[in-house]
Amino acid sequence: MTKLPRRFYWYLIAAAGLAIAAALIGFLWILTKDQRPPLTPTDVQGTWTAWSSAGGDGRLTVRPDGTADLQQVKPEPGCGMPSEPVPSGTYSGPATWVFDTFPDEWPGIRFDYTSPLNGKTCKIYLPIMISEQHGPLGFFIHDSRSQYKRDTAHPS
Repeated sequence: MTKLPRRFYWYLIAAAGLAIAAALIGFLWILTKDQRPPLTPTDVQGTWTAWSSAGGDGRLTVRPDGTADLQQVKPEPGCGMPSEPVPSGTYSGPATWVFDTFPDEWPGIRFDYTSPLNGKTCKIYLPIMISEQHGPLGFFIHDSRSQYKRDTAHPS
């Protein structure tokens, strides 16, 4: 077996270093290419209506002061269901909202409200995607079939 020249080992080390650097650059590019600007109140305030059949007649009114009205939205599991006369299995009433991001989802807002049955604070996450074609779109984490679209930007 022949002995390889010392220069060969230096080339091998340099090639390995370049491969590692290229892999690191590629990884960082993948992490940052989907970065979206943070949401602002003007992105979320307004009236949101369900635009999927699973969302039913749901409606969300989001105000810039951090308050909201939820109408006929499906609560998260274990949060308690309100009694009649609202449709069974939905909540209608006041809520507050804050910017929040559910793990592994788009940035969005979180609605907090008190369950009328058990007094428990309930949380509903609405990840929001800004679509060039449709404007702001969102869905509930606990029921991703309930999709919402912002209709008007300034609630009354």
